Amino acid sequence: SAVRVRIGDAVRAVSVAEVVAPDGPEGTDPRDLMVALVRAGVTATCSAADKPRYGDLAVDSNLPDARFALGGPDENPFTAAVLAESGIAYADEFKRQLDATGSARVWVPAAAPLAEHWVPGADLRGVRTLPVLILAGDLDAVVDELGDAEIVVSQRAPAEAEPFDDRTVALLNRGVPSFAIDPDGTLHTSLMRSCTGWPSGTWIDPPRRTAPDGSNFQLQHWTHRFDYALVTGAGDWRAVGAASCAAEFNRPLQPVVLESDEAGGLPAWGSLLEIEPAGVVQLGALKATGNPLASGSVRSADPADGVTARLVEITGNTAEVTIRSGLRAVCAAANLNLLEEPAPEQPSHLSLHGYQIATVSTQLNLPRVLRAEHQRLAPEAEAAQPLYARYWLHNRGPAPLGGLPVVAHLHPESVTAQPGTEVIIRLTAASDCTDAALHGRVRLYGPPGWEAQPAGLPYVLPPGEHLETDVVLSIPAGAEPGLYPLRAELAVTGSGSAALPPSWRQVVEDVCLVTIGEPSGDSGAHVLKLVSEPRAVDVKAGETARLSITIGTDARAGLTAEAHLISPWGTWEWMGPAAAGVELPAGGTAEIGFDVAPPPWVEPGEWWALIRVGCAGRLIYSPSVKVTVR
Repeated sequence: SAVRVRIGDAVRAVSVAEVVAPDGPEGTDPRDLMVALVRAGVTATCSAADKPRYGDLAVDSNLPDARFALGGPDENPFTAAVLAESGIAYADEFKRQLDATGSARVWVPAAAPLAEHWVPGADLRGVRTLPVLILAGDLDAVVDELGDAEIVVSQRAPAEAEPFDDRTVALLNRGVPSFAIDPDGTLHTSLMRSCTGWPSGTWIDPPRRTAPDGSNFQLQHWTHRFDYALVTGAGDWRAVGAASCAAEFNRPLQPVVLESDEAGGLPAWGSLLEIEPAGVVQLGALKATGNPLASGSVRSADPADGVTARLVEITGNTAEVTIRSGLRAVCAAANLNLLEEPAPEQPSHLSLHGYQIATVSTQLNLPRVLRAEHQRLAPEAEAAQPLYARYWLHNRGPAPLGGLPVVAHLHPESVTAQPGTEVIIRLTAASDCTDAALHGRVRLYGPPGWEAQPAGLPYVLPPGEHLETDVVLSIPAGAEPGLYPLRAELAVTGSGSAALPPSWRQVVEDVCLVTIGEPSGDSGAHVLKLVSEPRAVDVKAGETARLSITIGTDARAGLTAEAHLISPWGTWEWMGPAAAGVELPAGGTAEIGFDVAPPPWVEPGEWWALIRVGCAGRLIYSPSVKVTVR
């Protein structure tokens, strides 16, 4: 149960409830009761007495199992309807309690057991279809009682006697998206589900690619593993500790061998972080305080300067939180907002209400070896260099590592010209840095024999500023028809106030494509083309195979390309690297390869893989091939 209503010896479990509030602004405010129900784990929906009831599967996403009516029959028409359709004993009981104490709690059973109503196509909008708890007068007392997820009703009117066992059975899973529970207690869970329309059902970069068997990629036709665990015990899900068990099951301990020549290391005592009360408040995230890259700052986040923890209360109750560490150096936690800025008011102690997600900062006395490990948590540069300024054209998702604090752009992206003429192209350099002036240089690389003036542009960019200039590109009179790329490469060499983050020293490139005449060939010239397709991989666990393609270009000057290996989740640790860069010579080809190296413990199975390649804003996907591990 999420909440129990105890009426003498009878007990009714409530998991999904409708709270029916009186009409008009003078009626009982349901907010506190709604919040208390949600914190107890009840999915609660509030409705007005004169509006349609909740519980019609034709329009509602789920079904309630009980209703709470706020106010007596003179205040709430729904309460009046319930008492009118029930036996006189319930109306008399309501009046007796109200006269005696000024408040009333009356449980009116449903006309039939819940299992008879919870059927396909159910419509539970009837006045007596569900049991109703009528609450009038002191609603604050009911809210307080919900702290232990139980409401006690003392009445002389009859109460239902449906079977109730105060036990919990929880089915834990890893990554399964949905579930359902039948009225008889049967638990159902879906193994897989997916949308067949988007993205691969509506392929936008022809030719359309599919899994090796011809189906959409999201149909997940490869080897899968499904992990489950069963948790049972006396009491409700809080007493059993289902949330803590689920966290342990979904985030198992991962042993790590620390390879370092430095003295020290992890202490032999204590833990990195202890959060009390255990099993009530969980650690959702732990990171170095601050987001300098996201804000365009040259500063770096160092855990020695402070760490940010995200804490989650998981039982629905108020908790007084204490943070300790085996490192024996934890400062008092300070409340932060989601941007990790200090809250205007800092309480004297850390307290979380039910299901609150709080962001706090503190300090740890990190050993030197752990600080070194922190610096190696992520690479300092992208594998494919230089970075393409218009990265979104390569369908690669988020911006490259470092966020491109300074970029160079050539305008327009493509132009048509004639031999022996000049073309004017605008070059811009723009900074997104917010707290330092950045300086560096932009270099222009044209096709052999072409002249660009200026050939380079040194710059000093204050925070948020930009520069622009016109580049005059002189085209030789003997230039043959074809595609000629002009490349602008921007590098940041320093700042006026602080050391640069390593990821800011990457070179950023933009390309303007100049077309001369009518390129030859049956289908014209291509900036990027697939010369040879990948072949199916059949490899034994513990051995290594190669997955490769050959790409080419008809451009008459060299280009750089970035390739990403795409494969199902579960293969990423043994297929890679995830990305690779390659130089394409003028009018030539280049091979791109990735290793398929399943460790000896990988179980036999079948998966798939394909390679996506982006170059100068052009994009190709290879066909997918089957990857078989034996």
